Amino acid sequence: MYDPFNDDYIYSPLCKREYNDDQPEEDVTVETSRLVIRSPEPDGRHHTQPNSLPFKRFKQDEFSIDFLSTDASSPLAHLDLDSIFNLTNFQQLPPEKQDELVKLLPPTDIMTIPTTNINNSNLNNNNSNNNMSYLSSCSSSASSSSTSLPLDETAAAAHASLHPSFFSPNENPVFWSALDDWQSMLLSGELTAPVHDPLSSSTAAPFKDDAFEMYWGELSDREKPTNVAGDSKSITLKDMCRKGLIREDDVLVYKRNFSACKVIVSKTMKVIKCDGSLGLSITLDDQVYEDFETPTALETKILDHHGKVARDKRPNGNAFKSIRLIRDRKDMGRLFDIRKEAFGS
Repeated sequence: MYDPFNDDYIYSPLCKREYNDDQPEEDVTVETSRLVIRSPEPDGRHHTQPNSLPFKRFKQDEFSIDFLSTDASSPLAHLDLDSIFNLTNFQQLPPEKQDELVKLLPPTDIMTIPTTNINNSNLNNNNSNNNMSYLSSCSSSASSSSTSLPLDETAAAAHASLHPSFFSPNENPVFWSALDDWQSMLLSGELTAPVHDPLSSSTAAPFKDDAFEMYWGELSDREKPTNVAGDSKSITLKDMCRKGLIREDDVLVYKRNFSACKVIVSKTMKVIKCDGSLGLSITLDDQVYEDFETPTALETKILDHHGKVARDKRPNGNAFKSIRLIRDRKDMGRLFDIRKEAFGS
């Protein structure tokens, strides 16, 4: 017969345990070929839940005023508003809350009654007289209360309340029409606050102006002068041709006063070829001169063609300042100014 307390009993090799009442409780482990199962520790340290989760999602209170009046899933979006907005529910509010709500209404919706007549019997009588015209009753009650007592005594002896017909859709269609529109807006989510503020169409975005390109590759052309130029001497006619500052059929006018020789040189030439890799070619007095890369080389060729200023009489100077650009009979300015505006150097 099986006896778990018999010491001679042979246990399974997968589960070994000594049944000894005198021995204190130890960690009980069941070993198998695939897993190890331990008994839970007395203090339950491995089973306690953390006090707070690392990521806690905020959930709006479903009974808050903001949720009920703005969220599309609010019960007010699907509820019959006749069951809420009625005289019975209004009279169950505390008097101070009633007065607070009445103050929000225009005078035509307020009925002034003496404070001595405010009791349950008068309220029942008012409910039985709902067939009275709403506007006429309001005007008559307001006129009677204003003429019977002075202003101070009227305020002390009168109480402002709603007329029973205020909650009647037939007597007060304006209120119920606005209430239906509000419920429709609530259901469609128009009252829900946006997560992000809408972007203004009139707000300027400087980064868009910086990233805008009039033509493909304009941004690289903007950055190229800073990498190429630096010093104004490194900017050549090829750079200006590559950027489109000098074009074919443009007219170049060279004029300079050489005081040492008492000679004023003035020459007009036409650009017949403009290449960003070879430079420009011109016609000067029906002669063609090709591949000018720098304005200094162009000035040297003009003075050699003129023949009245010897090389030793030619002072050093910036040839960009002596050449003007004419395009479509319009003076575009000196090459010096055009280069400065385009390259910033």
